[in-house]
Amino acid sequence: MVTVIYLHGRPVRAAITNEAELALGTVTNPLLADINLIFGCMLAKRVWFKEDVPKDAVQITDNLYTIFKTVKYAKTCSFDDIDNGAEASDYPLVADIKHFVPDWLEIDFKKGKWCGTFGFDRELAKTLNRVMVGDQSLA
Repeated sequence: MVTVIYLHGRPVRAAITNEAELALGTVTNPLLADINLIFGCMLAKRVWFKEDVPKDAVQITDNLYTIFKTVKYAKTCSFDDIDNGAEASDYPLVADIKHFVPDWLEIDFKKGKWCGTFGFDRELAKTLNRVMVGDQSLA
């Protein structure tokens, strides 16, 4: 399944694999794909999956939501720490966060685990933005 969602006012192509769609059919609680662009001593991308869905999350399907944040880790510079629950703080880009929103998100379910990735694609962004403003040539 492929759809377009809006994060911080920007269009994002969200793709959910067939395996993920099947797995979503078995979840009992809504699932959150927590998208994080990490700044600090490194630049990294992570998508973590949680059952706690905040009120400002964006709905992708009946039981899948997402949220995008720019964060930093002041107390650690270790990917192991970050991937194992280190506390993040908001990165002070709140006014400009829309400039960091990814162009695409992919959700998969492999070997019994949720997987997510996101990225940036200038051509896709141009296409999505034209569709957003109603360019009928893309319909």
